Amino acid sequence: MMNPFDTYTIFWREMKRYRKSRSGVIIRLIQPVVWIIVIGHTFVETQPLIQSVGFAGEYIEFMAPGVIILTAIFTSIFGGVNTLWDRRYGFMNKALTSPISRSSIALGKMFAISLIAAFQASLVLGIALAIGVSFPEPLLVIPIMGIVIMFSLGFSGISVMVAATAKSQETFWGIINFLGMPLFMLSPALFPLELLPEWLATAARFNPVTYTILLIRGMMTGVSEGVNPLLSVGIIVVFVVVMIGLASYVFTREVNRPF
Repeated sequence: MMNPFDTYTIFWREMKRYRKSRSGVIIRLIQPVVWIIVIGHTFVETQPLIQSVGFAGEYIEFMAPGVIILTAIFTSIFGGVNTLWDRRYGFMNKALTSPISRSSIALGKMFAISLIAAFQASLVLGIALAIGVSFPEPLLVIPIMGIVIMFSLGFSGISVMVAATAKSQETFWGIINFLGMPLFMLSPALFPLELLPEWLATAARFNPVTYTILLIRGMMTGVSEGVNPLLSVGIIVVFVVVMIGLASYVFTREVNRPF
């Protein structure tokens, strides 16, 4: 059974590990910074297309929420690699012989990964504000970060599941790269759903990334894109609850198997 203190212990260990990896913070920021600055200005001429479906702002304001979620996706979905290292270098064996429950180990890692992802996303949000993206209400930064943490918790569950079942780092990175970018691209991160081919737009509506981006974009710009915010929140909550349950189950089942 999960023990909150055990979960916190694993969480704090992961946070200390992250604090020592300052170069990793910079490396993980490079891609989203390139996206928000370079791609945001490259596609600036597509603004009439964005406006044709009801978005009156600048293109960079349209895509900034997508890049924030891109940061959260890749920080959280890559975070499970620490589980592989723990198994390879013996920490996991020590943890498994202790009274700590398996589900506490999984949840502690997931909470740490999601908080790290939110921190990275907040840095990208700061960059967006610095280059001219504005908020209708600055205090909305707080609920936006709350949504990012919750969303990242779901993706950290995916990462922990893959790490628990993968037999090598090559397998882990192959699966993660196969999942990460397609889920991001199959969303209204860069262009509205109305501009996608019908079959892609239909598929995107089954993607939790879609609802997270729409929710955050609405909060950042004040522009609704036809999806009820309560529906978006509900879908995110269901996604997170399912991922937490699956991650705990898979981790508990797989982590004892030979690595």
